[in-house]
Amino acid sequence: MHVFNVHLGTGYLERRAQARILLGDSILRRVDLQGPSVVVGDFNEWTRGLASRLMSTHYDSIDLKVQTGKRGSYPGVFPLLHLDHFYFDRRLALKRFHVCRNAQAIIASDHLPIVADFALKSGGPHHHSAHQEAAK
Repeated sequence: MHVFNVHLGTGYLERRAQARILLGDSILRRVDLQGPSVVVGDFNEWTRGLASRLMSTHYDSIDLKVQTGKRGSYPGVFPLLHLDHFYFDRRLALKRFHVCRNAQAIIASDHLPIVADFALKSGGPHHHSAHQEAAK
């Protein structure tokens, strides 16, 4: 299992370049990268931009609004925006997730943590559960 925690830039052109690098041969498409991967973090996209579109072509995602009815995880005190994204390898099955909204989370960051539980989709002898947390 590989977990990538990213914080893309606030500039439009910077973010586009970072998304292309992230999905390129030196990071997420490395030949020696074996096993499923999860990419989480602040993508700094107020709308569905290039980074989100590129990630969605290769990964499934947790869509807070669709799956919880809640709009976002930023800012933590009054979360309205969906800047924090959780993309996961299609070899993983999302079992459950939640946005952690408690006093500790609000004090720790201006972003609320997104917590997810996964299982490998293959039911072979090496079937494992994976628990990943993404916190900003």
